[in-house]
Amino acid sequence: MRWVVISIVMTASTLTIGQTATPASARDERAIIQLRDALLKAYDAGDVKTLSEIEDYNFTMAGDFGQVTKQQHLDQVRRREKPQIVSRKIDNQFRFYGDVALLTEVDHATDAEGKADFQTTILWVRHGDTWRAAHMHYSKMNDAP
Repeated sequence: MRWVVISIVMTASTLTIGQTATPASARDERAIIQLRDALLKAYDAGDVKTLSEIEDYNFTMAGDFGQVTKQQHLDQVRRREKPQIVSRKIDNQFRFYGDVALLTEVDHATDAEGKADFQTTILWVRHGDTWRAAHMHYSKMNDAP
């Protein structure tokens, strides 16, 4: 009888864990996608205030230009003469590690200069109920031969 009770408790615990893990991840994915979309929109529009709210206090960005701090990134956006008009189609893949999410993407962007594909990795960190972008790395993908 004792083994039956232990078995039932373990099975119930496993079912409970499985049932709550998926919806939380789905909610987190939706929250991060909304923030990522807001971040890209703010970047394109030159909206430094929104960028500052979404980027973590120690945000860094890296690419073919090297690495910049949050303040350097915001200064570059602030100095831009006019907003950018970009349309995007983005393919995502998430991996969660507790309060850290790694989002890898292929960004198919089209702007006034033409089309380009970028490989992007964004590290998101949860602070309470809110996610913040802690690091972004992107590089332009080569055209297929």
